[in-house]
Amino acid sequence: MVEDLYQTVNSKSFGDFRDRGSKFSSALFPCQSLEELDERIKILRKEHPSARHFCFAAILNEGKLMKSNDDGEPSGTAGLPILNQLQSVGLIDIGLVVVRYFGGTKLGKPGLINAYKESAREAIENAKIIQKVRSSVVSIRFNYDDTGEVMKTVERIAHHKIQNQTFEESCTVTVSVPRSTLPDVLHLFDHSNSINISPISEPNPDL
Repeated sequence: MVEDLYQTVNSKSFGDFRDRGSKFSSALFPCQSLEELDERIKILRKEHPSARHFCFAAILNEGKLMKSNDDGEPSGTAGLPILNQLQSVGLIDIGLVVVRYFGGTKLGKPGLINAYKESAREAIENAKIIQKVRSSVVSIRFNYDDTGEVMKTVERIAHHKIQNQTFEESCTVTVSVPRSTLPDVLHLFDHSNSINISPISEPNPDL
């Protein structure tokens, strides 16, 4: 079960850092795809038309995809420090953009690294971090007479979530279960010929 848990956020948070006239405004937000990340950046560009740089990092697809961008800053001085802050607290399915307003004084590489790191850190500190469960979805089909047995068994599955249920002559219950429990869940009704259970989707990291 522990391997199914991960940390993320479900709402935006913000940070602010200033150094020698330059302002670094950060925005942290839940993010599921590169397309969503691009849309967020487009919105920030409209909200900050006079800003010079929009540097970002994102950790997506359950941590399998990591992306960062310096957006014109010297290589390694912006995107990577932002990404390191996300990794340091174990956040995934997340995006973080730091918007820089140039103040007229060059900060040098050490100064830039520190500024982007601190701005990102502040947005993370202001966030409400939540824990989620990587899940898979199964469908249980059964006769109405089996309803009691099915529902009692489902209730015993830790961290399950019923997504849909239909009770007619032929009944169906759709349930999210922690991914690591899927092999066992699929065998819960092996003793019955009238109760059938099968996976209906790829694992879904949002229980």
